[in-house]
Formats: sequence, structure tokens, C-alpha cells
Amino acid sequence: NTPSCVLLTAPPAAGKTTMVSQAVVVTLDESELVPIIVKVQKLQVRLRDQEKREIFSSAWNWIDAFLCLEHEPAVYRMLRQALMARRALLLIDGLDEGGQIRDEIERHVTEVLAPQGHIMLLTSRPAGISASGFEGFRRLQLSPLTEEQQQHVLRQRLGEEDAAKLQPYLERMPIDTETKQRVTSNPLMLSMIASVYELRKGIDMPRTVAELYSTASDAMLARGGAASPALRRLLQAVFFEAHVAQRRLIEDRQLDEAALGLDAPDELAAIRERAMASPFEPFEGRAEMGHYAEVVGGEHKGKRGVVTTDTADDRLRPYK
Repeated sequence: NTPSCVLLTAPPAAGKTTMVSQAVVVTLDESELVPIIVKVQKLQVRLRDQEKREIFSSAWNWIDAFLCLEHEPAVYRMLRQALMARRALLLIDGLDEGGQIRDEIERHVTEVLAPQGHIMLLTSRPAGISASGFEGFRRLQLSPLTEEQQQHVLRQRLGEEDAAKLQPYLERMPIDTETKQRVTSNPLMLSMIASVYELRKGIDMPRTVAELYSTASDAMLARGGAASPALRRLLQAVFFEAHVAQRRLIEDRQLDEAALGLDAPDELAAIRERAMASPFEPFEGRAEMGHYAEVVGGEHKGKRGVVTTDTADDRLRPYK
């Protein structure tokens, strides 16, 4: 049992990284632990660097090697002392962002870091996280914002009067099919609507969700200084690839396919043909959402695709 290890899951943009930042503040104020944030996205980049792989292989754990590469010697020595004394709080943010070596990173967390006795808070999107892989970890789930919390956020940001004016608009927002709550229960969506309201002060809010997304997208692109026709074209292609694959979470694969489809469609077609013809390596265990699979029986035998739905009931047709 590892009661000092916690796995926190929540959908995209639900506040996981914000909570990690708050954990740093609380830890510094109320405990003697040293908070150490490790972004899994950066960790996997370091691990995939063949020139640096030897550092990870010789270290007593990957966090120690990562800190050695990320920080100047004086800072690294201080953090290493905290690690060795088990006086560090490891905040490992974004387990789902481990890319091609995600499984390796998860195994290192459960088979090396946890047995070594480190205190850890891990965050991840729920997709792909198996209960069996984190047995003994305390499991927490970040809940969507309640209507009362949404109003509190808007009052703090817009003031009492404007928050009250915006309330009828929020009540017309669609219901999320997964959470069964309004889409504004997601902090990013709520912030987006508040931003649009501030931009359109004195003008009616967008009448449709599509118009709302369009306005918000234009604002975000303009703020980033990258609202070029080429970027818009690429984003449209990325969203199309994600829609065709029925993927709510956009990953490198959709970006790569969109870019190739726009500038080198023949090359993309050739890659897909080679992928369809290449044999699969054997896989032991149950297929999971996100896996690329081949149908081995029935009317669709021989066809391949990404697992997008799993009913978890093998008596039915569990997969889509």
C-alpha cells in the first residue's frame, strides 16, 4: 500500500495544473516538504534524447536524472538532498502526456518511485489510466464547477452587475454528454465565455455555440499574434482529422496527419498504405481506448482503426 501517493484525474482544461500550482503554495506555507514539479511532457523529451539516456540509466531514479539535466548544480544538489531524505513532494503533472514512452514512465512511477517511498501527487486525464496499474494509490477526481462556483468565478472576474447580465446566456449553454452538466462547468470554457463577454461589451453575445467558438478562437489567435491564413488552414485540418477519428483529445498524430494531408497528400497516403500492410506485434492484455487495433473476425475482418469506445462489457460488442 502506498498511502503517500495520490493520482488525480480530470478531463482536459479542468484545472489539474492549476491545482498543482496551488499545491506548491500550500506546501511551502504549511509543511517542511520541498515541492518539486515535474512536467511529464518535458520528462519524456529528455528520456527520448539518446545522448542523455545514459544519465537516466545510471541514476537511482528518473526524477533525480531529470533534475540534474534541468537545473544548475547548486539547485540540483539541494533538490537531490530533499529527494534522498524523502522530504520532497513530487508533483508529476500530465502522466497522459508521456507520448510513445508513456507506459515506461508509468511503470517507473509505480515500480521504482513508489517503492522508494517518495511522496507523490500525480495528475492525468482519465483516458488510458488503468486501475490495476496504480493499485494502492489514493485515487481522486477533480469535479466540474458547480453552478454556484461558476457564478462566484464570474463575479470575481466581471463584477456583480455583469455576472448577473451574463447568467441567462450561461443557462442556454449545451450539456456535456460525459459530465451531464453545462459545458461551462469546465473552467476553460467558463473563462472563454467571460473573455468573449469582455470583448463584446455593449454588443450581444454570439447566438450559437459555433459562433461563440469562432469568436473565442479569433481572440485567442489574435492574442498570440499568430492569426495567419496558414495557421487557420492547419487548425481546420487538425480538427477534421480528430473528428474523423472520433477523438476528443487532439494528439501529435492528428497534427502530423493534417500537416501531411495539406502539403504532401501523396506521402500521407503512402504512409497509410504501408501501415495497413505491416503486421502487428503481439499484445497481451485487453485493448484500451486509443489503441490502434485490427479486427480479426466477423464482417469487418482485416480492417484497422483506433479504439474510441469501450463498454467494458465483453458479453456485448465492447469496442468501437
